[in-house]
Amino acid sequence: MLAYISHWVLHNQRPWGFCGAGISTKVRDTTYKNGLLLGNHYSLSRVTRALIRSGSIHPTPSPIFSWASQVRSRGSTFSVRTKTSSSMNDSIADVPSDDREDDDMRSNGILLDDGVQSTSVPKPSAVPRTLAKPLKIESLSKTFASVCKVFTWKSDPNFSQPWQMKRQRQGTGSAFAIAGRRLLTNAHVVANATQVLVRPHGSSKRYIAKVSACAHDSDLALLTIEEDEFWTNIEPLELRDEAPQLQESVSVIGYPIGGNSLSITSGVVSRVDIHSYTHSGSRLLCVQIDAAINGGNSGGAAVQEGKVVGVPFQGRNDAENIGYIVPCAVIRRFLRDLEVHKGEYRGMPELGISYQRMENEYMRKFTGLEDLKPEQLPPGVTAAGIYICEVDPLRASPSFLLPGDVLLAMDHNDIGQDACVAFRDMERVNLLHALTDKLVDDPVTLTILRNKQVIQNTVTLTKSDPLVPVVLYDIKPRYLIFGGLVFVPLTCDYLRSEFGSKYMEKAPPSLLTPIRRFKGFEDEEVVVLSQVLACEVSVGYEFRRQILLSINNIPIRNLKHLGQVLDECNDPFLEFQLLWGITIVLEKKSAMQNMESLLKEQSISSDRSIEL
Repeated sequence: MLAYISHWVLHNQRPWGFCGAGISTKVRDTTYKNGLLLGNHYSLSRVTRALIRSGSIHPTPSPIFSWASQVRSRGSTFSVRTKTSSSMNDSIADVPSDDREDDDMRSNGILLDDGVQSTSVPKPSAVPRTLAKPLKIESLSKTFASVCKVFTWKSDPNFSQPWQMKRQRQGTGSAFAIAGRRLLTNAHVVANATQVLVRPHGSSKRYIAKVSACAHDSDLALLTIEEDEFWTNIEPLELRDEAPQLQESVSVIGYPIGGNSLSITSGVVSRVDIHSYTHSGSRLLCVQIDAAINGGNSGGAAVQEGKVVGVPFQGRNDAENIGYIVPCAVIRRFLRDLEVHKGEYRGMPELGISYQRMENEYMRKFTGLEDLKPEQLPPGVTAAGIYICEVDPLRASPSFLLPGDVLLAMDHNDIGQDACVAFRDMERVNLLHALTDKLVDDPVTLTILRNKQVIQNTVTLTKSDPLVPVVLYDIKPRYLIFGGLVFVPLTCDYLRSEFGSKYMEKAPPSLLTPIRRFKGFEDEEVVVLSQVLACEVSVGYEFRRQILLSINNIPIRNLKHLGQVLDECNDPFLEFQLLWGITIVLEKKSAMQNMESLLKEQSISSDRSIEL
């Protein structure tokens, strides 16, 4: 049974509580503040139990209350004190124990100052499990002034009725200062914001802030405040160079729900892996911790020994004590992108491929992996990799990648048959980690097995441009109305608006299939008939959520092209061909004459969005 031995400071035979401020005593020039001697954790052995039975020490059940050590008790907790005469102040006795079941129960009596006798036994030969390093409150207090509370007012777009916005709502988050008189926060804190105010720690005044840069794929954003008064007592926080190690302590500083003042929670790092970012759907490097991360914590600082190790940004609804922080590697890439491109964020680069793991023996033999000799491979590359299923048609070429290739490595990152690369000692993460430090237009060397021959291609990375955008922020949705027919581009935001957050389970397959496709041409877009507004010319048509293929046998490339076809077509009738052979026919003249009254009845300002 693992127990933690705490200590009491007694004065006139009365124990001082753990929460007392500045209570201390000295035993052999050793200071024990608040009656606590932190960092000594021993398990109860036969020696300790014998001392209890003999009356030398008195066990007192009490909970560990140590905000400095942040250690969770895994067993019974005892407060140990020594017996002295009533004329003397009781002193603290540190009683270590031996994990070995030794029959020799002898211990040496050590005479401390004031004649207080303490028992001691040799230190155990077996070292207990290493616990997380105690947090230093002194180092944390220096960061308090740099962590601010963010107030936002935002109006989110309505993708089901794209001509109007949703009701304005207010939210709060956190931010912290970095070099260059900038505040770093999460993108989802300020997404679609119409106004942003920031209040420094310990201040009652809120300052107007502007969003100077936003990376929705990385869920990061920068705020700037022009007033010099705001920066009076604020010092920029320093970013740590590397991700924290497993089981290291991390403190999360921010302004979560449940109060109006600064909050500090702490925990340990439990995992570092590639994880999906809820705000964007991107899969990037992520640090998992067991500290509580609640609404309002987003954008705060995850601190270790006075340096920032990440930005807390999301948790889980289906699990307890699991939170996630954006690591410094992703933060530095975001800041470097802004620096290289002069304040413009270009986005995360991607290869534009779909792949499968090669764990099957026969798959490896078929592609020739099993026959590769070490001398055929570049240094550091092994005979393992991933099988390329599809390649973005706009990029597929012999000088890049082709379906059927086996990707063995990216630069110096050797890819295993599990689609992972080495991260740290005994740690592996998904191959996407190889692109963590890359920017758009950066070169990357690909080691490829093609037709059982090993080749190397150096390619330029480009930004992902999916056929169906996963998320859209800070822009208004596009639409076009004709004869009561409402057309919109297919996006995941539209599916989320129509079917809820579980749209992947509820939406029809016809709307989900394009999500997994690449663009066939540069400006390709899936156009959807969202709904049919009731009017004279649309009587009898009650179709919803159907993909538009063509008009009068003219294939529709995108929503803008749809508007051009409708404006330029001189045919008296317009035949809209939808998926599954569904057809809608309208008379163009009647539809145009009915447009004004339709828009007035529906309180719609225009028949199409400004972009069209």
